[in-house]
Amino acid sequence: MKKATLLVVLIVLLTACQSQPTPEIVEVIVIVTQPPPKPVEVTVLVTQPPLPPLPTYTPYPTYTPYPTYTPFVPTTGPGTPTLALPTPTPQSTGTPVGTSTLTPDPTSELTPGPVVLSDCPNLLARLTYPTANAVLKGVVEIRGSAQIDFFDYYKFEFRHEGVIEWSHVHSFEHTVVDGILGVWDTSPPLPAGSYIFRLVVVDKTGNYPEPCEVEVTIEH
Repeated sequence: MKKATLLVVLIVLLTACQSQPTPEIVEVIVIVTQPPPKPVEVTVLVTQPPLPPLPTYTPYPTYTPYPTYTPFVPTTGPGTPTLALPTPTPQSTGTPVGTSTLTPDPTSELTPGPVVLSDCPNLLARLTYPTANAVLKGVVEIRGSAQIDFFDYYKFEFRHEGVIEWSHVHSFEHTVVDGILGVWDTSPPLPAGSYIFRLVVVDKTGNYPEPCEVEVTIEH
């Protein structure tokens, strides 16, 4: 019976020690009174693992505001240099020495003469450029129309003044209405001088209306 009572007391003490934070070693003194008044002293040492230390609080750094911007204001007190900006010098309106003044040539107001088109009986086989007595240089753009019934092709031909034979330039197999028919290169070795240039539009039977001819001058 005494041992059971002693064991119960020890269990209660151990439970109390575990529920409360205690140091590593706890000394407990238990006095048990027996029927004869002879106290029994029991010393119990309870060992517990040490509690982990609490984390150390680290305060946040103190906010330091940026310094206020102060604009630079130059002073003109004694000992302070003053920057002097150069004063612009106005340009002279006179004529510089040693230079000549160019006087533009007077513009002549000539009334252009009437444009003479080539003599083309058929409006569907005609030249609109070059015009009569046109002066040609280099590569010339030929304009006009080539669109007759049963159209097959058209061609450019030319001959020098005083020559009977016609020289072939180009042939084309598509119709054109008031547009670019092709080009004619009048550069050397073609000699300068007076020429007759013509457009011939041929139908599928091999026939063609009267060619459109124009007199031109080639210069280099």
